[in-house]
Amino acid sequence: MKMKDSMDRMEFDQGNLQEEAPRRVQRRKRPELKPIWFAAVAVVLLAVVLIAALTDTTAFDGLRRSVTYARAKKDETGCAQLYHYAADRTSCFASLDGSLAIVTNSQLLVMQEDGQVVCNETVKWTSCTVTGTGSLAAAYDIGGSDVYVLNAQGLVRKITCGGEILSVTLTREGRLAVTLNERGYKAAVEVYDEDGVKEFAFHSADSFLMTSSVSRNGKEMAAVTMGQAQGSFTSSIVLYKLDRQEAYATCDLAGVAVYDLGLVGKRYCAVAEDSLHFIDQKGRAAASYSYDGGVLRRCSLGGDGYAAVLLGRYKVGSQLRLVTVNSDGKELGSLDLDGDVLSMSACGRYVAVLFADRLVIYNKNLKEYATLQGVSSAGDVLMRSDGSAVLAGSAAASVFLP
Repeated sequence: MKMKDSMDRMEFDQGNLQEEAPRRVQRRKRPELKPIWFAAVAVVLLAVVLIAALTDTTAFDGLRRSVTYARAKKDETGCAQLYHYAADRTSCFASLDGSLAIVTNSQLLVMQEDGQVVCNETVKWTSCTVTGTGSLAAAYDIGGSDVYVLNAQGLVRKITCGGEILSVTLTREGRLAVTLNERGYKAAVEVYDEDGVKEFAFHSADSFLMTSSVSRNGKEMAAVTMGQAQGSFTSSIVLYKLDRQEAYATCDLAGVAVYDLGLVGKRYCAVAEDSLHFIDQKGRAAASYSYDGGVLRRCSLGGDGYAAVLLGRYKVGSQLRLVTVNSDGKELGSLDLDGDVLSMSACGRYVAVLFADRLVIYNKNLKEYATLQGVSSAGDVLMRSDGSAVLAGSAAASVFLP
């Protein structure tokens, strides 16, 4: 009761209702989105992309493929047939950022995915070949003198060399190392920069030069020489600075024949008959990987920081072993295979193996990523860094989109 009495005695000042306007509670305004918020969102999205790349995931590649090939008409197997060309038994191929280079003894073609031909050069060759990096390709005739540099838009340049071409290596930056047969010498090497300017030439009077390769920074070159010592052949990896004529380092590989030379990571990789040899830029034999009695069938140096090697258990037969090896000579993956392998290609984080009846794509640790059955019309496979693969046949090529 006392509480009720005290409430009754309380007075409230209501003010002068005739003079004062009623007071209203103002609503809080919503904060405006400032440009900094948009920048923050962009940073978050960029971080997601970087995390996807750094964690070596293939999910981002699948997203990239779905955007890149959104308009491509696919069949029930996930293939989009994008390229049609005249059949030629001499054809060899290179993938060029969505375009396809088709090289024959009579013609150079670069076709885009919409079927448009952006390069059509007539040639008269006898032994055509092409080497590619994914965005660039170099087409040439063994024994000829011209190198055609191609990209997705067509012909970049034509380079005429000073002798008969034996081999050509091409870096991702567009630098060329051309090994030549030149009169008066056992062999020669010419190096061209990314603009096609010759910046180095070396002539060998003592040893045969088999192949060569330029470093990624364009300042050094390695060449494979073949000589004879004490009745056996010896291969040597000879290193040069491109601003001087004399070699600054030599790595001898006694009793070994080297078939190919390229870059794996920051080291030169010499593909030999019995092992892979990794040479650093000081000319030291930094690491090696023995085939352990296996017979070298195929090797691809197109992967990011690794070599993919296909080995046979015997000189003939279909019992095979596929391995991926980093520049420290360590196995990233090993897998036994059984079947007739027609082609193999490594690019980015993927290795594609084309069998007579199927295509299998693995990651660099040789975990199966995708499989396509019924590929009897294809004779060559070109792996792409986004996880797609070009299946090239005699008259048409399609893109497999896992």
